[in-house]
Amino acid sequence: MGEMKYLEELRKRWWTRVVENDLQSRKVLVEMKTLKPEEAIGHPARREYPLLKGREVMIQAEIDGAVGQAFTDEPTTFEGTLEELKRLDIQKNSERALLVAGINATYKLLGLIEGTRHCRDDGPEQCARKISDYLYQQYGDSKICMIGFQPAILHHLSEKFHDLRTTDMDEENIGREYYGIVIEPYTRNSEVIRWADVVLATGSTLVNNTIGEILNSAQDKTVYFYGVTIAAFSYEFNLKRLCFNSL
Repeated sequence: MGEMKYLEELRKRWWTRVVENDLQSRKVLVEMKTLKPEEAIGHPARREYPLLKGREVMIQAEIDGAVGQAFTDEPTTFEGTLEELKRLDIQKNSERALLVAGINATYKLLGLIEGTRHCRDDGPEQCARKISDYLYQQYGDSKICMIGFQPAILHHLSEKFHDLRTTDMDEENIGREYYGIVIEPYTRNSEVIRWADVVLATGSTLVNNTIGEILNSAQDKTVYFYGVTIAAFSYEFNLKRLCFNSL
């Protein structure tokens, strides 16, 4: 699939579920609000998170009390029906984020998924430890690549895995060393994925439009996604998702 085809297919499957449950005609109110860093993640011990640095923002959709979230670096707001949400232009980064958050909220409302709210306070640290432990138990000291820098996860992976590479889109991170690992540019995603045995990628790739490259490059690899952004997508496409402490 091309870059947009994955999100287009998700939107198609989501809309089928909306129609089957007669949600499109109920004038369901979808509210999007940009969360302050402390609202989204609380007060974790580490301060390098993109949320806390202002690089990315968490937006939140609510449908009848069901919450869905998504990371984006182009936050905006939306209020309307699911039918209006469906018509958003997914060529635009900001509108992709709105749609993804809304889809996550819909699937939460329908009881199809759990873990659609970002963990808070010591949750990211606990989750990172669990991710590292899980991957080591499953694959031993394999070659791991991490698409999207997340400080706690990288720290715990670096303590167990000797062959570890990480890419990121944030120019401030690229070339910097964290926990003995130099952050590489996201333009090397395909190369790094080919090098690795196991791929761990941020779910934000669904919004920033790099998920197609990742899935196409990793066809013969074991791929895991982490985070709340990709909750509904991973459910629909039967992808592996690690998000141990989400709410």
